[in-house]
Amino acid sequence: MAERTPVRRIRLLVVDDYTLVREGFARMLELCPDFEVVGQASSAHEAVERCRLLQPDLVLMDIKLPTVNGIEATRMIKERWPSIEVVILSMYDEDEYVLEAVKAGATGYLLKDVSHEQLLETVRIVHAGGSMMQPNLARKLLCEFAHLARSVGSMTAPPSPDLSQERLVLSEREVEVLQAVAQGNSNREVAEALTISEKTVKAHLRSIFRKLEVGDRAQAVAYAMRRGWVE
Repeated sequence: MAERTPVRRIRLLVVDDYTLVREGFARMLELCPDFEVVGQASSAHEAVERCRLLQPDLVLMDIKLPTVNGIEATRMIKERWPSIEVVILSMYDEDEYVLEAVKAGATGYLLKDVSHEQLLETVRIVHAGGSMMQPNLARKLLCEFAHLARSVGSMTAPPSPDLSQERLVLSEREVEVLQAVAQGNSNREVAEALTISEKTVKAHLRSIFRKLEVGDRAQAVAYAMRRGWVE
């Protein structure tokens, strides 16, 4: 009888400056057979260093950290390692925190009173390439983006930008990924064509969405087509 291949556990880093809170989350997560807490950190700089050494799959990040906050820590991590996912765990549901966290690269935002089951579900969904946010926070975010869209739409159209300069917002690899997606390729097909992993393709797409301020592949491709980046 063939032996079953062991399922790879999701490697987690827990970041919070309160030891009791941090260790409590770590113990709870360790009870799940598909999770492995590979490290803990109490500050932004310690979190970045732990990511460098441990290369976790996902970081659970508190916002209120000493010296440098969790949103800036998220930005630092995503700039260096785009494949590492970040889920914000916070006591604050103010619009500015939610919006800034998403802009920094977080793919999940939960309040600390979240249920045990919802936290575990969020980790699994985000690790699988999705995003997760509590319904009330999602509504706040959608309202904020709608407000921004109306504000931009009501402004007088500026002179035509230098598209070659605007395109520099994306890295060369991100442009290649976007061009491949525009041809109708799946993530797996893009990965094969560019000789990279499917996980890296997903990370590049999330970075593209964040930089172009769009919500999905179709919007990103439409954005690029309007500017003549892809056909």
